[in-house]
Amino acid sequence: MAELNAQGLLVDVGSGVRISSPGLQGQAQVYLPSSGGMRGAEDTTSAFLESIENNEMQQQLTVVIDRHNEVGGSGGGSRAAGDENDIKVQVPAPGDGWGQVLLYTAEDGSLSWHFPDGVRPEDVPSRGSGTFTYRVPRAVMSAQGETGQRGLTGAIGKKLLKALIFKVAEKALGQAGNFFAQKLEEKYRPYRLRSFTPDNYQDADGASLEPADWLRLSQGRALLFVHGTASRAHAGFCGIPQQTMQELHARYDGRVFAFDHHTISATPDENVTWLAKQLPDDLTLNLDVVSHSRGGLVSRVLTEQAARTGLDGRIKVRNLVMAASPNAGTALADIDRLDQFLNRMTSLLQLVPDNPVTDVLDIVLAIVKQVAIGVVQGLDGLMAMNPQGDYLVKFNQTGVGAAKYFAVASNFDPPPGSALHHLVTDGAADLVFGGTPNDLIVPTAGVYTVPNAKCFPVGEPLVFNTDAHINHFSYWSNPQLASAFSQWLPG
Repeated sequence: MAELNAQGLLVDVGSGVRISSPGLQGQAQVYLPSSGGMRGAEDTTSAFLESIENNEMQQQLTVVIDRHNEVGGSGGGSRAAGDENDIKVQVPAPGDGWGQVLLYTAEDGSLSWHFPDGVRPEDVPSRGSGTFTYRVPRAVMSAQGETGQRGLTGAIGKKLLKALIFKVAEKALGQAGNFFAQKLEEKYRPYRLRSFTPDNYQDADGASLEPADWLRLSQGRALLFVHGTASRAHAGFCGIPQQTMQELHARYDGRVFAFDHHTISATPDENVTWLAKQLPDDLTLNLDVVSHSRGGLVSRVLTEQAARTGLDGRIKVRNLVMAASPNAGTALADIDRLDQFLNRMTSLLQLVPDNPVTDVLDIVLAIVKQVAIGVVQGLDGLMAMNPQGDYLVKFNQTGVGAAKYFAVASNFDPPPGSALHHLVTDGAADLVFGGTPNDLIVPTAGVYTVPNAKCFPVGEPLVFNTDAHINHFSYWSNPQLASAFSQWLPG
């Protein structure tokens, strides 16, 4: 172990890593993948390692800072990187044709992504030898009370700095956008329509629909589930209680199915256009729909934009349930806020692992890679939720539908003093949404109110207040929602 220098002098901590830590004293040790001690030092989960592999990333090294405390100065520092008290970490560059990022785990278990300081992202793969410098917060976060399951790393009370590297194909450089995301979605998130029964709705390998299934689905009203951003149906709806799924299955005589689709590299219109091409020409479906997050926009295309997606008259939606749908958009779906989007999604997976971690983390890592090399334009599926973006503005101005809408929203406040609270707030105000109530990802009122949209506002929305403790990923287990399903989804 190497002793850090609280005066800010650069300290060689091994394996080519050097650290300047003004106002922080402690010990640092570098672990390499070949050393055998890396995973134990981090308490890394298998889900995290699986996502790294799925994204063709490699672990370069991990620095563990332990037995540390702040000395001198004002103490406390800043929760976010970017001030004079930052720790500066120099990491060996991975070589020509490689990208590199740093994942920082604070003492309380919260996570944040960091990119090389003073280097244009598009220049990273051509940097070759030398080092990259990263800035991470000096502040020592209290780990008191931070117990329970962790989604990615279990180490508490330490600073972990993990360097991840990835090969950058020549064709990825200079692309308009979504190269890595599209590649990952095509390989691991293929489009499909799948069976969704009480026995398989939590199973990633639930059977895809066969030609004979279409006739069965058309013989009465069917129920369709449409998942949200970076998810798949089994992950997005796994929190629905088994009893609720059994009741829905009985109510619709088994005519229940789900739509797995690309959420980052394709727009909601493109999602529905694919669905339209799967329907037999002589078939009409009468549906009720349950959607989550971005899936609400996809479902609205079914009802409001059927003609331009090839569905006119072929699918008729009676009732649409939208939970946490960004109908008025979310400020996180903005190129300038991708860092906040990535940090929130990653830390939610870490601190509130209510859903299968790998599904969402796969997409997060794909976007991290794009940000790391400056390929951030595009990401059409994500940017479809941008409140000021061309897609959502036009969609909300032109949509007309006959379906009845039901909205479910939440105002979630992380517990004061918790890791999640430290991550998303600056004192009392949310770093992205300010004082606007939200579920950490989507503004509360934007689920059921959209200015100048013909299908809004949605009457009598089900809105969970802060005492319900429901964040963007934890709606389904609430008994009030299960009760509402009995009224909204009669079969």
